[in-house]
Amino acid sequence: MPPKTDELEILIRDLASDGRGVGEAPDGQVIFVAGVWLGERVRVRRTRQGAMTETVLLEVTEAHAHRVTPACIYHTQGECGGCPWMFMDYEAQVSAKQVKLASALASLNATHLSCPVNGSVRQLGYRNRAQLKTNGRELGYLGASSHDLADIETCAVLTDANQALLSRLRDSLPNSAWRPRSKQKWIALDIDDKRDAPLIDKRQPFRQANDSQNAVMRDWLADKLASLVPEGPVLELFCGNGNLTSVVAERNPHAQVVAVEGDEVALEALAALNLATVTTQRVNLFDDRQIRALISSLPSINGVVLDPPRDGLKARDAFGSVFSECSWVVYISCNLATWQRDAQFLQDQGLRLTQVEGLDMFPQTPHLEVLSVFERQ
Repeated sequence: MPPKTDELEILIRDLASDGRGVGEAPDGQVIFVAGVWLGERVRVRRTRQGAMTETVLLEVTEAHAHRVTPACIYHTQGECGGCPWMFMDYEAQVSAKQVKLASALASLNATHLSCPVNGSVRQLGYRNRAQLKTNGRELGYLGASSHDLADIETCAVLTDANQALLSRLRDSLPNSAWRPRSKQKWIALDIDDKRDAPLIDKRQPFRQANDSQNAVMRDWLADKLASLVPEGPVLELFCGNGNLTSVVAERNPHAQVVAVEGDEVALEALAALNLATVTTQRVNLFDDRQIRALISSLPSINGVVLDPPRDGLKARDAFGSVFSECSWVVYISCNLATWQRDAQFLQDQGLRLTQVEGLDMFPQTPHLEVLSVFERQ
């Protein structure tokens, strides 16, 4: 059956978790469209084929007062999909994230809590690392709403060091060594401003991508730990290379810290910090069997610190007595939806959400970091 295409004007009534605007077509279909903001009226082209619908922005007929000219030509031309909110000023971006966080609190019956969002000092030039794609002829990011390659010469959100590295990599084009193999469309080049060369088709160890906001997060954690006054061992889940472990150990020098992570390279980096009160265990924290084996080896845990990947605390039920008996939990999340799910679980274990803040780790995007404290009452 051939696709059906029409044009229509809609009012944007909400923002989806991926940053797209949400509206409703005259026939009642919910429409998702990139590059628009809450309250705007826009004209779009809708293409439907079977169960699939694709919507393309044609024109903003009533623009939001905070709409701005993007700082990046690749965003303006609709080529690069890396910074979907760059068309809005920063005040509006932070406000939208605060609204999303407040909505999550409402679902948890925690509207009595304030939920400020800590904006980033730098809205451009902040990314200390990134993943580029190349086919040996072009080099850049994936295009907006596509798997096409957006060939870029500059990137407004990279640090100066990474921008210089991008320029050097482009100077080597065309590069036959970067031609994708088999059915690949491209290969990945992971860059980091602490390295002089990219990692090629090799995952780089985790590092928070915004140095100044990472410092804010570490300071926040130190402050919260001081008020919680641990009286026994602390369990840190998803400890990575010790970004937060060092804060936990420094703030509570007499408490044993059991740091758990599945990545061997990250644990080696943590061990190199030589933190006297920290012991490590390598455990897949998405595997119920390994989690239960971990729990059987633990001392009685007073508090838990965790900073999981986007899937959150997916195997939360396997932790059983840890969350039902500990005195407090500090949960840092990079995904509001999974944090909301896990927050309900922690409340079901008798822990009360007492503090929550947002942290904007990635300006120009809908991403939001959540910083939260749960305490047993």
